[in-house]
Amino acid sequence: MGKEVNKEADSKSDKKSQQKKPSSARKKVFLVIPVIIVLILVGVVWVILTSDSNVAKAQLVIDSGTVQVKHGGGVWTPAEDGMFLYQSDSVKTGDDSAATIVLFESSLIRLDNNTEVTLRELIQQVEETSVSIQQDAGRTWNTVLKISGIDNYEVQTPTTVASVRGTAFVVTVFADGETYYGIGHGNLNVSSIKHGQIVFTIILGKDEAVTIHPDLIDQPLEVIPFEKDDWILENQQKDEENTENVKEELYSRIEPYIPELKERYGMTDEELDTIIEGYLRGYYDLPPETPDWIRDIIELS
Repeated sequence: MGKEVNKEADSKSDKKSQQKKPSSARKKVFLVIPVIIVLILVGVVWVILTSDSNVAKAQLVIDSGTVQVKHGGGVWTPAEDGMFLYQSDSVKTGDDSAATIVLFESSLIRLDNNTEVTLRELIQQVEETSVSIQQDAGRTWNTVLKISGIDNYEVQTPTTVASVRGTAFVVTVFADGETYYGIGHGNLNVSSIKHGQIVFTIILGKDEAVTIHPDLIDQPLEVIPFEKDDWILENQQKDEENTENVKEELYSRIEPYIPELKERYGMTDEELDTIIEGYLRGYYDLPPETPDWIRDIIELS
């Protein structure tokens, strides 16, 4: 009888000890949630500080060659390095030319030679920030970082539309109207359009691509491998350097919170760095056990 009682007690003890041992997923939640909440709060402050209607939301950097700019319905004029850009402005690069449009201090649009884009929508508010780019020709590399506060980022070409929250991808519009999308990281929703209506939609992930030809617009979209040439590889390398710079800026903003986070949650420097980089790139998925109220906060961030 005593042995049976002891067995029952041992069984209860084992169950309690199992309950006390956090699973790796639960530990992951404990690490991710506090850091992301801090990042969200810091990000909101970042957005508020740059949301003044008189502050330019985009700036042009001339990397090489000849670059032109057109304000609204005006005419093309020579662009100036460092000039501010506003909604409805267009930028065009010439032969052997390259330029970069910096959005909200951290996200980037890099223009290859013979490329033309228009900032159709450039709206930043505390509630929501939206960017819409019209690309009529050439090739761009788009890097959308979450810390920039961009909630909706959209690229339109004559026959396609693509939308993201945080990712890096290339868009190429060829002379015959064919459009090519390739994804460096994150996810991209790509839709073929005809007469202003969506025909087919596909979701691309890391190292995936799709080609949409105007003569085959009625055919379903198919995922193909993302082929990277030297220009794309160079942009990915630049992204790494830019992310490190933005990360340093973010670290300086959350520095007062770091000691407490590390002490309270037993977080290592490597874990903190992984969470921050995932947040910046916009591809960090919360574990399934994350409470709904946390998800609601992050979706609204």
